[in-house]
Amino acid sequence: MLHETRRGVAEVVACSAEATVLGISPGMPLAEVAAIPSATSNFPGEQGSAKRVQGSGFRVQTGKFTANAHGQRPVGEQLVGKTPMATPQPAILPYDPPADREALETLAERCGRFSPMVAMEDAATPDSLLLDVTGLAHLFGGEISLAEKIVEDFHCNGLIARVAIADTIGTAWAVAHFSSSWGRPSSSFLVVPPGESLAALRPLPIEALRLPEKVVDLLHQLGVDRIEQLEALPRRELSSRFGPELLRRWDQAIGRLAEPVPAHQPTPEFRADWSPPQPTARKETIEAALEQLIRQVVATLIRSDRGVVRLECRLDGSGALPEDLTVGLFEPSVSAKHLFQLVQLHLERVRLRAPVSAVHVAAAVTAPLIHRQQAMFFCGDGNDSSRQRSRQLAALVDRLSSRLGRRAVVRARIVSDAQPELAWQRDPLLQGLRRRRRRKSLPADLPPRPLRLLRRPIALPATSIVPDGPPLRFHLGRHEHEVTHTWGPERIETGWWRGRTVGRDYYRIETATGRRFWLFRRLRDGRWFLHGTYE
Repeated sequence: MLHETRRGVAEVVACSAEATVLGISPGMPLAEVAAIPSATSNFPGEQGSAKRVQGSGFRVQTGKFTANAHGQRPVGEQLVGKTPMATPQPAILPYDPPADREALETLAERCGRFSPMVAMEDAATPDSLLLDVTGLAHLFGGEISLAEKIVEDFHCNGLIARVAIADTIGTAWAVAHFSSSWGRPSSSFLVVPPGESLAALRPLPIEALRLPEKVVDLLHQLGVDRIEQLEALPRRELSSRFGPELLRRWDQAIGRLAEPVPAHQPTPEFRADWSPPQPTARKETIEAALEQLIRQVVATLIRSDRGVVRLECRLDGSGALPEDLTVGLFEPSVSAKHLFQLVQLHLERVRLRAPVSAVHVAAAVTAPLIHRQQAMFFCGDGNDSSRQRSRQLAALVDRLSSRLGRRAVVRARIVSDAQPELAWQRDPLLQGLRRRRRRKSLPADLPPRPLRLLRRPIALPATSIVPDGPPLRFHLGRHEHEVTHTWGPERIETGWWRGRTVGRDYYRIETATGRRFWLFRRLRDGRWFLHGTYE
């Protein structure tokens, strides 16, 4: 039995079949559990020998979609809830979400033998795995044979697996969690025939649609308990009454809306771990451990002729959520000193919630090292200083991104848009080498653009002889500017699909004082605006 403190009250989070027989159930306060005579022998403080079996009760969802495994434990032991116990009487242990997630990640890597696309359930405390086996069943002798092999593989590793295969993730997840067929002693897997997703969903409770708790509560208040009752409601009213999430989950479950499988990233190849003899909160000790682990990872990378692009560090604390420190780099690096300095910048902002019991460092993203020929003599041709500036720029970007955040250090990128203020956007410099876009330039046939573009065009009074012609003079602030030269017009218009149409005639203006401006006349009302300056 597992317990956790919620809103200041220690409650049961999950329990085994033995605990259920004693009258214990999830959500019960530990004070009530203590009043049960048969349960007090293993109450916290009175038991010291009971050990928790590694792993948790979780479902492994596979596809065409989905398998469901329930709890790592000795084979043959009954299981209700999340974590089984090895003793006949339920031991009472603290709930450890990080340990559950780590066990689930281990299972995800093992499931790679059945599908190249394995994902963990998208939830705060996931208990399921999703496997996309579309087009793979014939390799195992069919869908039934595939389900049997998954069940057998889990059984050999001390797990009772429940497997459901269906056309969609939503249907497979729902059947794996809520199908009444699991009550049969011989049931270990279910295969929903193609095209039968809706029929399989109808008798299930609405919780099977993975809806937010508040939506489920509202549906229950209205007397909607099963999916077949929900199906009878007018579709056009569901979104307005219950929000967009209801229709999204419903459409995903029946295959009307695609649901991608977020692939599980396997454990990085380049990693190092350290556990102190006693949990520690001393920053000096933690920094020393991080520095040593980074050196170990870098040494492995050098032998593989690869450099770090993204470094991930994790500090595990006793009874607390782990602290994650992620460092992104502008270009691959194997400088342990530089990497440690970037990690230090992150560590300065971390306030440890509990003493650190383990430190993990991994090179999550790597790339081939960039080798440059070093000059023996200074040639004075500018190449040496250019390479030096490039290295300094990369180091500056790394430090700024570590200090301010990866998305805070940006560069402008040209995008294809007729409207000038929308023809560019900011992109983070640290996006990973594979995601960096090729730089674009303005088309050669476009008139010159101003160096400074105002965030919003400024309306200004202007005088022109011809109604649709260039201005003769205009007022900007307290000053009147007389126009001596004009170039244009350059007409810019947007399509009807953008909503309110934008139509402008742009002019490049030179005044009597030699200053140059970028003005436009709005076509729908003839008003003039300043949009940029040439400097």
